[in-house]
Amino acid sequence: MFLVMSDSHYDRKVVEQIKAKYQGQVSAIFHCGDSELESSDSVWSGVHVVAGNCDYDPGYKESKLVEVEGKRVLISHGHLYNVGFGLDRYSYFAEEQKADIALFGHIHQPVAQVIGKTLFINPGSVSQPRGQYNIKMYATVEVEDNYYKVTYYTLEHEPIDGLAFEFTIG
Repeated sequence: MFLVMSDSHYDRKVVEQIKAKYQGQVSAIFHCGDSELESSDSVWSGVHVVAGNCDYDPGYKESKLVEVEGKRVLISHGHLYNVGFGLDRYSYFAEEQKADIALFGHIHQPVAQVIGKTLFINPGSVSQPRGQYNIKMYATVEVEDNYYKVTYYTLEHEPIDGLAFEFTIG
């Protein structure tokens, strides 16, 4: 299982708290950008993090491809792929990268969707939620071969009703 969060917008404490709860309990921790923290901040030790449209520190990468639990996990904030207007451009990039899972932020709303052979996940926002679910949230992803379970949690680490999804891909 790995953890995904995004769009913390200067709230270092929430990143620290989520990281403290899960570090050593999950295979990886991801932050999909818009932290507005320095890339050298110690909170990023052991966290895969990318630049969002509000991150101006040149130490961040625009995207990363990481192997986790035998899966190729792509992480990008998504703004460079216009994810606010759909996942077409990001899905082409994910396909080029041969990603099994593609993580993104930017829209501050939960998304768990399969396009082709790739699972796309937006964990919502840990500080500024938008849309139907006005809840500060993050997500976990359980991986077993071609089976995935995505569960969204409140900042109190409680599962959110109606936001748990299972996918079989392959």
